[in-house]
Amino acid sequence: MSVDGLMMTARRGDSGLMRQARRAWRALLAVRLPVVRPLAAFLWGIGGLWGRLWPLFLKIIYREPMLRYRCKHVGERLELEGAIPQIIGDGTIEIGDDVLLGSLHTWIVGFKVSTAPRLLIGNRVSINYNTTISVAECVSIGDDTMIAMHVQIYDNPSHPLSPARRLRRESFDIDQARPVMIGRNVWIGTAAIILRGVTIGDNSIVAAGSVVTKSVPANTVVAGNPAKIIKTLEE
Repeated sequence: MSVDGLMMTARRGDSGLMRQARRAWRALLAVRLPVVRPLAAFLWGIGGLWGRLWPLFLKIIYREPMLRYRCKHVGERLELEGAIPQIIGDGTIEIGDDVLLGSLHTWIVGFKVSTAPRLLIGNRVSINYNTTISVAECVSIGDDTMIAMHVQIYDNPSHPLSPARRLRRESFDIDQARPVMIGRNVWIGTAAIILRGVTIGDNSIVAAGSVVTKSVPANTVVAGNPAKIIKTLEE
């Protein structure tokens, strides 16, 4: 009998053997072990402990060493909340002290037209999860800056403007890339997009969902698409 035939027979319960197997399976599913509370408490604690220790083990044994291998410099007390960023390209990456990195980042550091691309992350910077940073020349993030989730930062157009060149899958020209400079103590909100050539001054805030196409003065709040100044921070 074919496998399909056996399965059909098992479902119908036509065969005595299959009928008994079906009853045995149902009986097995109905089994409930008694709860021995000290043992259950021990197993519960082991499960919780393993859930904490396994990520720590991965961080110490694999994730942080691999990130340090790939970067030119990684400072002290790095906090990795998940897997290391997906890093594409052979550019230079420098990370300061006390940096917090969420998971699911994509860092493109270098294109075919790049000569010496650099991603510079200062001290005490926090970058939440699922952030994209694309560097053809330079992206610099100042000390104490907070970057929320789903933020995108580009110092380049990603593709050439010419339709014919895009069809040929050619890269953009390096002179189309312009550095992005983010100052100290900047707060960039969720899903904001920072485009090439932008400088964001110290202490400024980029509201969630903003598209920043022009430089932002220090101590200001910008919002919208394209982002515009909506408030000055007087402190």
